[in-house]
Amino acid sequence: MRTALRTCLATAVLAGALLAPAAGTAYAATTAGQAAAVAQGSPADRFSGTPVHIGEGLVAVVRHEAEGPEAWIRAVGPDWKPGDNYMYRVLTVLDRMNPVDSANGLRLEITRPNSAAPLLTVTKAGVATSFPMPLSEAGRTHGAECVSATKRLALHGTLVADLATTPDGPQVQLVDGVTKQPYNRLTRTGPALAKGDRTVARIVNPGAARPSFEYETPGQADPFGTALFPELPAGCAFTYAFQGEAPAAKPEATPTAKPSATASSSAAADAPTARTVGQTSVVPAGGVAAGAEIAAEDTDDSTTAYAGAGLAAIGAGLGAAFVARRRARTRR
Repeated sequence: MRTALRTCLATAVLAGALLAPAAGTAYAATTAGQAAAVAQGSPADRFSGTPVHIGEGLVAVVRHEAEGPEAWIRAVGPDWKPGDNYMYRVLTVLDRMNPVDSANGLRLEITRPNSAAPLLTVTKAGVATSFPMPLSEAGRTHGAECVSATKRLALHGTLVADLATTPDGPQVQLVDGVTKQPYNRLTRTGPALAKGDRTVARIVNPGAARPSFEYETPGQADPFGTALFPELPAGCAFTYAFQGEAPAAKPEATPTAKPSATASSSAAADAPTARTVGQTSVVPAGGVAAGAEIAAEDTDDSTTAYAGAGLAAIGAGLGAAFVARRRARTRR
């Protein structure tokens, strides 16, 4: 039995030595693939936009994606012309949170920052010039004139919610207010975050005439806040028929991390079946049991019995041989 165990261990060590280079190669390939995926999401995708020459050796790279309207003011020099590279030094960034600044003697401002069609206004020596910025995604889909102004709410942590109404219904864009990284989006047809998400946020009565947004407010007297959506601009129609409003049940607050009795019971039910033989030894049941039987057999009482029987047989054989040799000598 011990010999069999030693043979299995030696085989496992040899297999590990042979498979280690292949495993290392596979890991290296996976890591390289992940690095390539990160490289594909390069900063150019996040910071690229439409460059607008605003004078004084500056361009404003204007964008309008999920994070809201932005104008990246970059120093490109006096000889810059459309079509040239614009990824040069950033002097300042304008957005919803910081819509006004100045650079190289110019006063810069995003006007109508909450509309689907904001403007970049550049003022020099008291003379203002406005440049159109890209439309929001909803504005590109429905036309800026049929998209409401955006209402921004600060949720807990750094998360913010941008509420708007379009002909397709209410929508909420959740964004990290610091990194500007889009987090999630709620719509009439997908009105709530998944259960167990980092926060609780949902559109109540999303198909009704006056939906509302309910969100978690940890640490406040009321654990949930409610806000109405902006109204659709006059003259614009919804693309669906309204549904009746239903009383909204209060959602459960995000639970704090603590042990779960159900999870413990489930884990106990899924644990491998064990049996004790000789000294304590856990042996999995099922297809993996064969590999574990060796260790158990080495501590089984049957092994001791077989060893005793073998020693007894050897003793008996030696005794018989000794008697036979004495008889042979006596006959001589």
